[in-house]
Amino acid sequence: MKNLIQPIVLAGLLSTASIQANAAIFDFIDLIDNNNGTITGILGNGNAFAGNPGESGFQTFDWTVGGLTLSATGTDGGNNAFAYLDSNNAGLGVCGAVNGSNQCTPNSDDNVTVGEILNLGFDKLASIDFNSVVFRDANHNVFNPTIEVNVDGGGFAALDLTSTLQGNSFAFRTLSQNNQFYINVLSAEIGVPPTQVPAPGVLALIAIGLAGFGVIFRRKNG
Repeated sequence: MKNLIQPIVLAGLLSTASIQANAAIFDFIDLIDNNNGTITGILGNGNAFAGNPGESGFQTFDWTVGGLTLSATGTDGGNNAFAYLDSNNAGLGVCGAVNGSNQCTPNSDDNVTVGEILNLGFDKLASIDFNSVVFRDANHNVFNPTIEVNVDGGGFAALDLTSTLQGNSFAFRTLSQNNQFYINVLSAEIGVPPTQVPAPGVLALIAIGLAGFGVIFRRKNG
């Protein structure tokens, strides 16, 4: 019995871990600097694009990871702007204007600054654990910004960086020049938060294992 119980418990724990490990990880620095990934979209100059973008501004782009498609756009003062993929350990930001080569003009305006909004949409209901999101500041250093988020058009509110939020669309903005930001890494679950409880079958396996440990304990101490 003892030899059977241990594999059952291990299987239950591994199954639980696998449920929680199905996040789609959008690593923008890896995409831009390491050419790891492909996207589709419309470049700033209006040309259609498919492939690895390097540093570029887009009217809109789509990136599919782990069965989840992320779409990105930007606005500046209420006007259309560009979702901007900035190189050298930066990430995804917003640029108000790009040149014919789809590079930000001026090149200092490539993060999300006051008046700009970064819009991210998903083709499925998504849960974002903001404790796992990596932001970078204007100098490309990792930091925890004080910013606002709007989920599914519900109005902007301060973003709690320890929260998990669910929705199909997320808009981000800052109200302070000291909190200009890029998104470096974003991890999203499809439909359910990362803290999902184990499936009933997994719970049953764990319950059987715990019951077996109880039998062994009583035999040893009976």
